[in-house]
Amino acid sequence: MRRLFCFDFGGTRKFPLLALLLVLQSPSLWAWGDVGHEVVARVAWHFLTPITRQRVEALLAGDTDTLTPHDPISVAVWADRYRDSQENGPKVNYHHTHEWHFVDMDLHHPSLDRACHGHPPLPVGTAASSGPASACVVDKIEQFSAELRALPHAGASPSQLAEARLALKFLIHFVGDLHQPLHAIDDRDRGGNEKRVSTPGAHAGTLHRYWDTTFVERLGPNAQSISEHLIHQITPANLKAWQRGTPRDWAMESFETAKTQGYDALPAPDERGHYRLSATYRDQATARVALQLEQAGVRLAMLLDHSL
Repeated sequence: MRRLFCFDFGGTRKFPLLALLLVLQSPSLWAWGDVGHEVVARVAWHFLTPITRQRVEALLAGDTDTLTPHDPISVAVWADRYRDSQENGPKVNYHHTHEWHFVDMDLHHPSLDRACHGHPPLPVGTAASSGPASACVVDKIEQFSAELRALPHAGASPSQLAEARLALKFLIHFVGDLHQPLHAIDDRDRGGNEKRVSTPGAHAGTLHRYWDTTFVERLGPNAQSISEHLIHQITPANLKAWQRGTPRDWAMESFETAKTQGYDALPAPDERGHYRLSATYRDQATARVALQLEQAGVRLAMLLDHSL
């Protein structure tokens, strides 16, 4: 058995680490990577009511899609798989849904309304899964939540059930996306994808990738162990506090986190324009990522309970 070490980031929060095994995978442009999304889904599953669990499982039991398995954890990455698939022709899915994964507010002049294209309503009679490509993650969370709330608990038509499955899978993923701080900010760098960074104990990469995967991987060896540790730390007071607000409020929280801890805390770049992150930056970012994953899971559970 591998021995797990713990880093203490202050207070009572301690995070398990596999010492010296900070393995980086291929670069990712998308929020959290598979591990982070699975952690969010596992945290949410823990806090769901039994009746919501039954309804989630019943919806997914009728799924015939082959991009992911049909359990509530595996479908957390379905929206990424769908975006990158070519089942509707080359790049069709990508161009249709890739903007739905983020809400890029300008670092210096943030505007949620501008980042969400003015929050245009869905055209009358249009399913959220067929909505316009120009839409932000905040609006898609609201739209898919509304579709699930409108689903009849009995007597739903096959088309209603099919759209509800899509709404459920998108929602599980998008709540995770919203809580990845660099999915709520932009400094004309594609959400940190054009900033090269490095830190002791990890390979160089982009700022976005570090927040997607590098800091997540520092929390433990796999999604199950990370989520079990995070769930154990969530208190009743946390639940009460984090269940307040709306996706629009949570987007602004993510923006503030990205600004203060992601960008403002960066050191001066070197002569190549690269950033050498200190151990302090790395550890504080890792602790914040843990908090974001916890909040995302709790809030996803709340949305699903309210919607189903």
